[in-house]
Amino acid sequence: MTTSIASFMDTSHATMLHSVASFLGVFIGGVTMTGSLAAYRKLANLYKNKKMNLPYAAYLNKPIALANAAGLALICTKPSLGVPLLSMSALTSSVMGWNITNNIGSADMPVAITVFNSYSGWALCAEGFMLNNPLLTVVGSLIGSSGAILTYIMCKAMNRSLDNVIFGSYADLASAAKPMEITGTHTETNVE
Repeated sequence: MTTSIASFMDTSHATMLHSVASFLGVFIGGVTMTGSLAAYRKLANLYKNKKMNLPYAAYLNKPIALANAAGLALICTKPSLGVPLLSMSALTSSVMGWNITNNIGSADMPVAITVFNSYSGWALCAEGFMLNNPLLTVVGSLIGSSGAILTYIMCKAMNRSLDNVIFGSYADLASAAKPMEITGTHTETNVE
């Protein structure tokens, strides 16, 4: 995030590619940073009795994603607003990363970690475009695509979709439905 903001501030006349790469670097970097911190907190069993949920957690991600999409469109048309837009993206993407990861169940955390591994590669790829460095672009795309392939393989092995892993807990947060009741009879058998 800081490299993208500093590179944008250092450039007097940002091109469209530089603006888009800077914005994507900040957004993906923010989600990855706070998401990784939330994953570490869960896996290290820190603050065991505290959920640390954000207020209205189930309703934050869509407005944040829309605000960042609008920010990306605005930075392309008005690069003079770049630093405030990048700062807004750094803040909102950090909230989004924490919000998503904090609500993932511990059994799904390895998939989330591979997603963040992939995200870090895509952020590096964006940084390669931003700094006009082909090596960063190639290495970032390799890390991003290998992380995406590993994520796909892990989801298939768990018989779950990525949407279900990442956003599955929001159905529980958003709905206050009554738990399912168990009905019927059972028959016990004996080996003999």
